[in-house]
Amino acid sequence: MIDVDIIGQLIPNPITMVVQLCSTLVLFLLMKKFLWKSVKEFLTVRSDKMQDDLSKSETAKEEALADRNLAKEELQQASLRSEEIVNAAVKEARNEKESILAQATKEADATRKKASEQIEIEREEMYRSMQKEMVEVALAAAGKLLEEKNGEDLDREAIDAFVKEATDNA
Repeated sequence: MIDVDIIGQLIPNPITMVVQLCSTLVLFLLMKKFLWKSVKEFLTVRSDKMQDDLSKSETAKEEALADRNLAKEELQQASLRSEEIVNAAVKEARNEKESILAQATKEADATRKKASEQIEIEREEMYRSMQKEMVEVALAAAGKLLEEKNGEDLDREAIDAFVKEATDNA
């Protein structure tokens, strides 16, 4: 069988332990003497930089929120202004429509009145023309019947009076 010293393995050698403790103490003292100040400065600088970065990020976050709120307000104001502009344009369009319709109605009425007057004038001219034609036909017929042309003016006046009386009764 193998002979193993278990107790010797569990308890370390006291000389080795003292040497290791001394070497650790020497390393600690050397580190404290030469490195501690620079490590402390490095950690302080690093901590300050982290704190500065943290405060800058907090400031940037606050600025971003302020800009966001400002943009939201400007968007709302722009929306209100655009709504006002649209309403004004709609109102102006309605007014323009009413103005155009009123003008078109006025022009149509004027055109109807002018056409009506023109029709009345043409009607009167047609009646006068018909009266003259009727007088001339009657005179021609009377002249052929009588074959005399002496009292033509008297006949014309009598026929004019007859035609006028006939058209007044009609």
